[in-house]
Amino acid sequence: MKILILTASPFYGGPERQIIELAKTFRVRHPDVECCIGSFSEKGNCRPFLKNVTAAGFEAIELVNDFPHLIRAKKELHEILVNRKIDILITTGHKARGVSCLLPKTLRIPILTVSRGWTSESFKIRLFSLADRWFHRRADHVIAVSEGQAAKVIRFGTPPERVTVIHNAVRIERFDTAPDPACREKLFALFPKQKPIFLLGAAGRLSPEKGFDLLVDAVKIVRDRSFPVGLVIFGEGFLRKTLEKQINLLGLQNDIQLPGFTDELDGFLPHFDIFVQSSHTEGLPNVLLESMAGRTTVVATNVGGTPEVVDEGVTGLMVPPDNAEQLADAICRLLTEPEKLTEMGTAARKRVQTLFTFENQADRYYELLCRFH
Repeated sequence: MKILILTASPFYGGPERQIIELAKTFRVRHPDVECCIGSFSEKGNCRPFLKNVTAAGFEAIELVNDFPHLIRAKKELHEILVNRKIDILITTGHKARGVSCLLPKTLRIPILTVSRGWTSESFKIRLFSLADRWFHRRADHVIAVSEGQAAKVIRFGTPPERVTVIHNAVRIERFDTAPDPACREKLFALFPKQKPIFLLGAAGRLSPEKGFDLLVDAVKIVRDRSFPVGLVIFGEGFLRKTLEKQINLLGLQNDIQLPGFTDELDGFLPHFDIFVQSSHTEGLPNVLLESMAGRTTVVATNVGGTPEVVDEGVTGLMVPPDNAEQLADAICRLLTEPEKLTEMGTAARKRVQTLFTFENQADRYYELLCRFH
């Protein structure tokens, strides 16, 4: 069977890596699946992703028509599907879902869509998220990345029989080599005035749903309790200036660093004493899987698919969302039991190695694809 995986990629990040690794695993475990991977142009910003697609040995397709030219975009996608004899279309993201909804039913190509979660970083994105819930109902089947996300999809009107949970995965061998001491030195170099004893890490889009303002407040509490911690938050987004202002008002400019987006995150993750996820909402966070694969203990808010990843008290600690005090309590609890950090980190790697592999993911996808082919 020939499938097209369609997204809208403004940069090469976690979801894009998931797509390529799934295609690579199909090639090994299910060679009867031929993958093409496409992205809307995003003003040319899709090209780093598509360059990686080509490097992995797959056909990469850049769709030049985009919002608001929906009719042209629909026509372009229709031609791609017909000319390349695509059997199944898999969409991810509201743009791919929206354009696919315009395709005529006479095309008779099943449309499966991957539901990773919704964000609310701006009024426009909130409107898109509302429309996206309708797009889900138009698809032939929804692949939710967690039980938590599946519950949301069903709550917003998609029949349960048209929803399947297939978790995100991580390529654990990315973290097989010993941690590079140079990466740890780079992290400490972000704190020129005073090096912390404990390093806390976080990563993600600097937008409201990630709860980084909550994490900043939690670090203030931790520092006030005399724990010598430093926090590094990797990522970019429109809340940068707001977070910088908050950090300065709390007097934490020497304790919290926002170095921006990095392509070296794999090298940094094993050097954090604790990785913290402070989100208000999640689908199933890739960076949590990556942290655990790197043997890093996690503290995370109990939202979305996070409870499906973190084994409470074994691989890390979970706290309720929207509570800086409890987030700080969990961090302090682990810092007072440093032997737990190593023990939980080892258990974390074992958990993702067992449950969140691309082999498991590809097999689940294959079972679903065979139902529609």
